[in-house]
Amino acid sequence: MTSFVTDVLITAGKLEKVNLHEKISEIQKEITKLKYDVKDLMDDNYVEFTSKLKRDQHLVVKGEKLLEEMNSLQKKIDDQVKVELSGSTKELKSLSEALKESNMMLQLSNQLLTIHESIKSVKSYQDEKRYVDVAKTLCHIYSIINNPQTDLRDLDIYTAIEAECLNLYTSFLSNTSMLLYERICWTGIDDKDAKIVTLSVKDEFDDMQELIQGLHYIDNLSSHLHRFSTTLMDYIINPIINDDCSVYVVDEKVFTVEVLNKKKSPTYKSVLYNLELLFKFLHQYFNMIIYDDETFLKQIQPHLLERLSASLTADCISRIIPTSNADLKNFTPIVQAINDFQYFLVKIGFITNDQLFLSEYTKNIDQLFINKVCQDLLSKARNIMKKDLHDCIIYEPQESLEFPEDTYDYDKLKIEKKLSDNTFQLPKCQISKNTKEILDLARNILDEACFSSDSCAVRLFYTCRNIFEMYTGIVPEHHRKFLETIPQQVAVFHNNCMYLAHHLITLGHEYRDKLPESLHKLNLTFADQVLVLREVGSTCFLEHMKYQRNIIFDILKESGLSALGQTSELHPSTERAMRQCIRQLELLKTVWLDVLPVNIYCRTVGCIMNSMVEDLIIRVVSVEDIPADVATELVALFNMIVKRAPQTFPEPQNIHQHVRKWEKFLELIHVLGASLKEIEIRWDSGKGPLAREFTAPQVKQLIRALFQNTERRSNLLASIK
Repeated sequence: MTSFVTDVLITAGKLEKVNLHEKISEIQKEITKLKYDVKDLMDDNYVEFTSKLKRDQHLVVKGEKLLEEMNSLQKKIDDQVKVELSGSTKELKSLSEALKESNMMLQLSNQLLTIHESIKSVKSYQDEKRYVDVAKTLCHIYSIINNPQTDLRDLDIYTAIEAECLNLYTSFLSNTSMLLYERICWTGIDDKDAKIVTLSVKDEFDDMQELIQGLHYIDNLSSHLHRFSTTLMDYIINPIINDDCSVYVVDEKVFTVEVLNKKKSPTYKSVLYNLELLFKFLHQYFNMIIYDDETFLKQIQPHLLERLSASLTADCISRIIPTSNADLKNFTPIVQAINDFQYFLVKIGFITNDQLFLSEYTKNIDQLFINKVCQDLLSKARNIMKKDLHDCIIYEPQESLEFPEDTYDYDKLKIEKKLSDNTFQLPKCQISKNTKEILDLARNILDEACFSSDSCAVRLFYTCRNIFEMYTGIVPEHHRKFLETIPQQVAVFHNNCMYLAHHLITLGHEYRDKLPESLHKLNLTFADQVLVLREVGSTCFLEHMKYQRNIIFDILKESGLSALGQTSELHPSTERAMRQCIRQLELLKTVWLDVLPVNIYCRTVGCIMNSMVEDLIIRVVSVEDIPADVATELVALFNMIVKRAPQTFPEPQNIHQHVRKWEKFLELIHVLGASLKEIEIRWDSGKGPLAREFTAPQVKQLIRALFQNTERRSNLLASIK
């Protein structure tokens, strides 16, 4: 085929419109012929899959030559023809559009031929194991297919070409991934009980870098790096940090981790040494360039560093943070070892100088030290609080306080009344051992604060306060079931709260002058927690008192006293109920007498007994008719109570001091067994013992219930006013 461009150039000076029409027509014919040849070629290869050997190369050469002639002709028209044919603008515009249309057809044909040649190259590169070239060629094909400015999508053959390219991509990805996993081998990761895990590299293959780069160019390397990093973290690094294990390299290419004891934590030295051994192995066998200056280690860092940092700091470094001033002074070698490990990671290119993730532990050790100390102290206190309450000791007051006789001398005025020796003393009682441990722990914390820096002393002091705040929250909740049902534990918890409150009154003053001077401007006191402790202990104890009182009320409800006066004899269950109430009080004596302070015990049992007596009085006084036999039986039962109830107190003769209604109860017994004359004598015109305990309406009600209507009863009722 002669060169159309040459012909045009020869006649450039005397260009005629007819010649342009002829040249463009000839080019269009050639392009049309080329288009159909390309279509046949593409159909044969991607639709009919007919084997054509050298035809495609011939078409490529022909298309390229035709494209060059088109470009030259277009340039000639733009540079010269427009000037000479300024009068034929419309016709030239038509010719130009025809050329553009032909050019578009030619470009589509050229793109199809380029895709075809690239597909052939992919297959050839795969056979030659040139994985990077395969990846780059696939990317080039997809850049043509997915170009938004191309018209390839309008072609019928586009779907077939796209399917062929997708098949090549999938096949390459699958094959490359499989080959990579053949070269990086793991053992022991599929068995949960496996104690030995190995990572090995098959050094008989030298194409691992080529495979990794190929995966990078098709933008699929990240998922493989994430999978590799996750496996490395779960099965290699975590056992190194958390378990007692043996780490070694076999034949210089098999990295092995053998777990010896999962329950035993390794030392920080062995952890850092084994991690350094691991990264040396990775640096030796995985230090390959992926692109530019990006290495394999740099690329796995985003997938690995965060988990490595969290595990190493939380499970290893945090365990060796010092918990005393003596340990803090000996922490310098540990800081140096941590820094050396970080600098090693920088040296091999895993991290940069800006990513020293353990620097927090090396630059701010004082803050970490006090954080760890306070955390351990709170944890220790929490464990103490969860110990059994019933494991008790007896607390006895310290030596009696001595008060000077003449503390103040106002005009030689002497104070005749002195304070009791027991003033400001906590009375003898039982407390839980863990409560004494809590107070001892608090004193140890304050002792440590006295010799600490200002910042540490402040933290220690407020940690001490936090312990007592924890006590009022943790103990009632943790021991709730026992505190709701077991009298002894309620009493012990009450004593515990009073014991701590008693010592907190003066604890702050005791240490004020010993703490660093800079803390003196702070409010170094525990006095505000005294009321909280007392309230928690008292509230819990009062709730249990109500519980015990309700038990007695429930017994009395079932005693038959509700039907008093409705029958000529007392219900058989009444005596059983009376005895059961006394036994309940005697039970409280057994579990409370040696536990509570004597005064608290007497007030508590007296209050419960008073409620019982008052309930009995109300039930009897409200009855309208009490037969004589029933009254006699009530006297016998109530006398049984009078005989046994005082024995629940350390000094039985003082029962009237603790049971407010006791005298009234005794007076009721007198009335139930008395005659009208005796009642009149005890009333004594409103001045006798009966009048002190009962009102006139109550006495009249008892008389009407106990005695029949006679003239003497009427006279007595009339005299009671």
